[in-house]
Amino acid sequence: MSFDDPALLAEFVTESREHLADVEGQLLEIESSGADIDVDLVNQVFRAIHSIKGAAGFMGLTRINELAHALENILGKMRTKELAPNSVIVDVMLKASDALSGLINDVENSNDVDVSLHIERLNEINEGSCETAAAKATEEIASKPAAPVAVEPSVPASPASPEREATPEAATPTRTAHVESSIRVPVGVLDRLMNLAGELVLGRNQLLQTVSNNEGNGMQAVAARMDQVTSELQEAIMQTRMQPIGNVFNKFPRVVRDLSAKLGKQCQVVMEGGEVEVDKTIIEAIGDPLTHMVRNSVDHGVEMPEQRMKNAKEPTGTITLRAYHQAGKVRIDICDDGGGIDTKRLKEKAVSKGIVTAERAAQMSERDAVWLIFHPGFSMAEKISDVSGRGVGMDVVRTNIEKIGGAVDIESKLGKGTTIQITLPLTLAIIPSMLIRSHGRRFAIPQVNIVELVRVRASEANQRISKVKGAHVLRLRGALLPLVELDGVLDFGEAGIGLGFGEKARQIVVVESGQFRYGLVVDEIDDSEEIVVKPLGKHLKSCTCLAGATILGDGHVAPILDVSGIAAKSDLRTHEQEKQKAGASEEAMSKGERQSLLMFTNAPNEQFAIPMSLISRIERIRSDQIDMVGGQELLQYRGTSLPLLVIEQFIKAQPRPEMDHVHVVVFQIQGREIGLIAADLNDILDISVEIDGSTFREPGVAGSIVVDDKTVRMLDLYELALASHPKWFEDKPKIHAHVEEKPYSILLVEDSSFFRKQAKEYLVSEGFHVVDVEDGQVGWETLISGEEDIDLVITDIEMPRMNGFELTRKIKTDSTLQVLPVIALTSLASDEDQQTGREAGVDDYQIKMNRERVMASVWRLLTQNGRSRTNSTAVAEGCLS
Repeated sequence: MSFDDPALLAEFVTESREHLADVEGQLLEIESSGADIDVDLVNQVFRAIHSIKGAAGFMGLTRINELAHALENILGKMRTKELAPNSVIVDVMLKASDALSGLINDVENSNDVDVSLHIERLNEINEGSCETAAAKATEEIASKPAAPVAVEPSVPASPASPEREATPEAATPTRTAHVESSIRVPVGVLDRLMNLAGELVLGRNQLLQTVSNNEGNGMQAVAARMDQVTSELQEAIMQTRMQPIGNVFNKFPRVVRDLSAKLGKQCQVVMEGGEVEVDKTIIEAIGDPLTHMVRNSVDHGVEMPEQRMKNAKEPTGTITLRAYHQAGKVRIDICDDGGGIDTKRLKEKAVSKGIVTAERAAQMSERDAVWLIFHPGFSMAEKISDVSGRGVGMDVVRTNIEKIGGAVDIESKLGKGTTIQITLPLTLAIIPSMLIRSHGRRFAIPQVNIVELVRVRASEANQRISKVKGAHVLRLRGALLPLVELDGVLDFGEAGIGLGFGEKARQIVVVESGQFRYGLVVDEIDDSEEIVVKPLGKHLKSCTCLAGATILGDGHVAPILDVSGIAAKSDLRTHEQEKQKAGASEEAMSKGERQSLLMFTNAPNEQFAIPMSLISRIERIRSDQIDMVGGQELLQYRGTSLPLLVIEQFIKAQPRPEMDHVHVVVFQIQGREIGLIAADLNDILDISVEIDGSTFREPGVAGSIVVDDKTVRMLDLYELALASHPKWFEDKPKIHAHVEEKPYSILLVEDSSFFRKQAKEYLVSEGFHVVDVEDGQVGWETLISGEEDIDLVITDIEMPRMNGFELTRKIKTDSTLQVLPVIALTSLASDEDQQTGREAGVDDYQIKMNRERVMASVWRLLTQNGRSRTNSTAVAEGCLS
């Protein structure tokens, strides 16, 4: 069929897709309302279908017009309440909606498609013959199994269920390349782009004039202006590609509804964070993997209703989809409250399939065992069906998520449920990266994969680097971290780990992808830079260690490293990183509290430290990028203004010398980001010395330590932020730390005098009554004595006589004390520690130096506790989130 006006046809298709975008979700809402019809909602759907019908009739699209008209008839009866919706009626309407979407997606051939079956069923319902429609719908479901979901991401599926009708006449046409040819952009964004384009033209003209006049002095100002406009233009263009993740989430109520009915289960979907935006490319890439995982949650996770009731659960299972921002990335959680993963059965299956040996299975931790589901070809299904059991699934899901720079993790508790966690970058086109050098070549590593940077001094190499089963590992905070030398994995020449390793300091970039975390040994670490990703040429397509390339400012090409590809080529074994250094806890206790610290100088011979746990990221910038506005130093960064802290303005310190480049240590306070200017970064050290909290104590300086016979002052970032931006804290919610005129009592158990004093000071300043003791044994004796009415316990983990885990177990198994919330306050919380803590009954883990997070946790747990719920004066004016 040909059309005289292709532009008009394209406009019809675009508008019709917009009309249909929400129809599926709206029909499901109408179904759930039953006899209590939401007339306004029905009217919304009616208007959408009516608009499609009218435009299709005008353009001579008879099949679209006829199908829309039949749908409209039923909606008309529903809005006048002549017809009450039920599952049978909505089933027929959903299938008709799918067919209508298919016609619109291949509009040029739509008049040749037979949709008479859909129209007949709709007319039967309209005429009151629901039983006939129900019989036909049931017969069709029984005879036509659901099509398996393809996991390999390609063109995103339309927002319809995988259980959509498979009849030839209603199948979605394959010719859908034009579907993604356009994207709707707010007018305000286009106006901003136009203004920025004008600024860019002005900047270009100014640059040309400066060059022609040979004005060297004016060149720097022009370059700075061009740099700023380019950054803003980049940000605005990226904004045009951002789409809410709800565009993917919205199809899952239908997926879960149809699959639940097919399996005889009862499931509901809860969606949170649908407004979170990510790049359109990522939206397209995650649609199928998410669908696969949601289907798995229904099929493998949620139990049958009768089994759930036997386990004292509601018959209806809940699948929660949650999206939120975390540390500059997007996190998606897929949670179910089903039966969880039986790791014992999973190990047995893996052994029977020859995936692991019986000896290896017996040594596996719970975490390692759960990760077996990501092994290629692995399936826990008892029999093959159209829903599951073909052994093609979670391994492909993980691979495809990692291809776009994401990561997948999984947590499961038998009888309670499973949570799959997906971490994604915000965009794939322009990404923040770290430039490194190896064997004389430069490479880029996406910052989304970087955990930390470690410098191993020549004098420390023999103590910190060793061999385990033929592989080199780094001893890092009591754990063994596998090492990979980049020169060796890229076949540049003879690998050098262990060959002269102790003769010079080496740089190690600690990276992670999914469950893998390892150290990449490089020659030099250059700089942080936002890079534009370019595809690799055909001759490099087979190189699994590279994810693309970028062109640097000097015109040279830098390959982009694929962290997961390097891990696969190096054949890393994840269980090696789970092994703990023998006697690590005893060593920590004997030497004092362990801390991972960033060491830096602001002026020569004046050293400072910041706990790594408080740092969001570190950027290296040119000094001329720092602006001064109203006496405040700022950095224009990623389209926003980042306020900067200058140390010497707030504590007794020498001024920073003039430098071409400086580092900015970014951290978060009161929900805002702020950067601390650091002249030179020296090292990241894992120390275990007692902190002196008095000699150099002042607002902004928590205390001091001695490293290599030099005094290093430890900064208090909270106090520095308070001194530099007091107005941020004026908006802080006022919280009453009293119940019925009596303050909350907190038991603080900490063997380090420095941390005990620090925590007590800020808890008392918030209005709490604090009982502080030096170890778990004294803490337990205080609790059982009954002399103090304790509302919450904050405890260290590693302590003499009785550690924090032992104390928590005693509290949680005591019939009187078990209601007490317990916060484990620690310097370094490994995954294994947190798992042990959860098993012991710890309610929350918090880092010792992070005052703001600790206080938020304290208030959250107190307001959940019975005492505050029964006393309305406990939190009278707000609560920390």
